[in-house]
Amino acid sequence: MPGAATAARRPLRVLILRQGHYPDDPRVRRAVGALTARGHSVDVVCLGRAGEAARETVAGARVFRVPLAHRRGGRWRYAWEYGAFFVAAAGLALALHLRRRYAVVEAHSLPDGLVFAALGPRCLGARVVLDLHEVMPELVASLFGLHAAHPLVRITGRVEQAAIRFADACLAVSDPCAEAFVRRGAPAGKLTVVMNSADPALFPPPDPSAAPSGAGPGGPRPLRVVSHGTLVDRHGFDVLLHAAARLSTGGGPDFELRIMGDGEARGALEALARDLGLGERVTFEGHRPLDEVARRLEDADVGVVANRRDAFMDLVVPTKLMEYAALGIPAVVSRTPAVERYFDGRMVRYFAPGDAADLAAALAEVLGDPGLRRRLADAARRGFCGRHGWPGMAARYVDLIEALAGVS
Repeated sequence: MPGAATAARRPLRVLILRQGHYPDDPRVRRAVGALTARGHSVDVVCLGRAGEAARETVAGARVFRVPLAHRRGGRWRYAWEYGAFFVAAAGLALALHLRRRYAVVEAHSLPDGLVFAALGPRCLGARVVLDLHEVMPELVASLFGLHAAHPLVRITGRVEQAAIRFADACLAVSDPCAEAFVRRGAPAGKLTVVMNSADPALFPPPDPSAAPSGAGPGGPRPLRVVSHGTLVDRHGFDVLLHAAARLSTGGGPDFELRIMGDGEARGALEALARDLGLGERVTFEGHRPLDEVARRLEDADVGVVANRRDAFMDLVVPTKLMEYAALGIPAVVSRTPAVERYFDGRMVRYFAPGDAADLAAALAEVLGDPGLRRRLADAARRGFCGRHGWPGMAARYVDLIEALAGVS
């Protein structure tokens, strides 16, 4: 890899700031793994949960946790949490830098303004990277049902652009997101796309000797449909439940539905499943640590991405879709512009966003055709993972960090 020999002679110290949980955050986890694989040292400042150590070494990084509980709520709750974590992260970043002298400080949004917590280390010589997990103006509009011209959305856009200007380099999770930043004024040369591709260490390729789809040790079993992620309205889990109800009464293939994840909509979704008479056909498995996700998915026959469309979701390439591709799970996916940039109709089975009847028809087709399931899974692995897999993304990411630090 470019820069590897130089990095071996001069290991870098990198500090990552993230208002989230580590090692649960898959993007931070991948960044730490890529850096430590090249011999660099990584510290992480992040949120802490009750019962977690304030300081420990985990998954390759020294972790410093801020004991701040996250609760979903209105805009004022978000603002309070962002402000409290910012103050703590800025103080820790400066204190740690005085002892460790980081070459690079990398802030992961949300919020975009967290990058300014790196001001102290930057004034003392560190380079600063902003990893833009989301497009904040569109996300704020989606979360609170606001128009693009609303003052809060416009202010969020100004903060985004100021944060990009402050950083020495920025990361975007997809080409559509990078293009959105540039349309608002960001210099294109400052942005590098590093996608949320699945890490093969956690999401290994399928075992060719595994039992055929739908087979179990005691004979045929119901086909397993899975979907995972944060249980919120924009991810369309209610559409999936309505489609499952249609499928269960339509005389199609026998199936069971597993939903993995947690979020503010979980109670309503569980009630909807009962009202639709899905009974034992659907299981809500709750939140699972990142290390368990692939194991919980390994016997899945079909993965579903049921995202709704809006200005924010039109820019999203779902992480779970990339995980299904890596694991060799055929996917049924709502048709959105960002997904179509990377997955064509030979790689996934599309359906119209928000349309439970179309999703039910797509599921019936894919569940009823083992050959189609194999073709979709193989095409997604070759087409997406072959071009955008994590090994290539990891090299792109670490090359950028090393170039900023002057070791490549």
